[in-house]
Amino acid sequence: MALFQQAYSANPASTPVTTAGTGFADANFATYPGQKFDTSDGREFVLIQNGGVALAAAKVIQSPAEVTAFQKLAMTVPTATPATAGTFAVLVTNGATVLNVNQFAQGYLIVAAGTGIGQMLKIASHQPAANGATFIVTLEDAIVTTLDATSKITLMTSPYIGNVIQVASGSTQTGSPVGITLYGIAASTAPSYNATTGALTTAGVAQYGLIQTHGPAVGTLTTGGASLTTGSGLGISTTAGSLIVQTLTTAPLIAYNMQTQTDAQSGLVYLIL
Repeated sequence: MALFQQAYSANPASTPVTTAGTGFADANFATYPGQKFDTSDGREFVLIQNGGVALAAAKVIQSPAEVTAFQKLAMTVPTATPATAGTFAVLVTNGATVLNVNQFAQGYLIVAAGTGIGQMLKIASHQPAANGATFIVTLEDAIVTTLDATSKITLMTSPYIGNVIQVASGSTQTGSPVGITLYGIAASTAPSYNATTGALTTAGVAQYGLIQTHGPAVGTLTTGGASLTTGSGLGISTTAGSLIVQTLTTAPLIAYNMQTQTDAQSGLVYLIL
C-alpha cells in the first residue's frame, strides 16, 4: 500500500484503475486500523477508520467517543467458557444498553477489577447482546491470569477504528487526540442493527485513511489574533480540530510550533503523539 496515495473507493479490477477515490472502501481493510508507517525523515502515520462525518485536511482527530455503558461488566465462568489462562474467550453479562455485534471488535477487553485485574486483551469479535443478556467475547490474545466471578470486564474501542472524529473544542473532549489528517477523508456509512438484539441488519461502508501521529506535520492553529512564535507548545484549541498554545489543564501538550503562525491558518508543527 503506497503511503501517500489514497486507495480506490472500490476494489481495483484486474485492469488498471485510473480514478482515485477519497478513502479506502474495501472491507478487507477492517483489521488494519492502528498499523503504523514510518518515513525516513522521522514522520509516523497510522491507518484509521473514519466515522460518519467527512474529515478535512490539517485537523486534529480524536479516538471514538467513550461508551461508559460497557465498562465494569460482570462475567460468569461456565464449563464451555472457563476464562482460564491460555484460552481465548470470556462470557460477559451485558448491562442495560443493547450491545451491537462486533461493536468493540479490534478494541480491547480490560479486566478492571477482581481476579486478573490489569489484563488488556485484544478483541477479535463478540456476539450481540440484548439488555441483561450474556455474550461471548473472542480474543486475539490468550488470557494470562484465570478469571472468576469477581472479575469485572470493560470493553473499549481501538482509538483508530469505529468512529474516529474531528476533535471537539478543548472544553468538551469525548476522546483522546490521536493525530492530524493528511488529506480529506470521506465519511463512512454506518451499519444498522436490531434495536433489541444488537444483530446486524444492514452493512455499512467504512472509509479509511492515514493520519499523522509524530514528526513535522501541517496543523490548523488558533492564535486569538496574535502571532504564535516558533517553539511554542501546542494543545487542543476551543476551535474544533485546531491547535492553540498549550496549557496544563485545558490544552495538554500534543505538539510544538515550528514556524510563526497567524490565526486560523495552517502551518508546520511537530507532533508528539
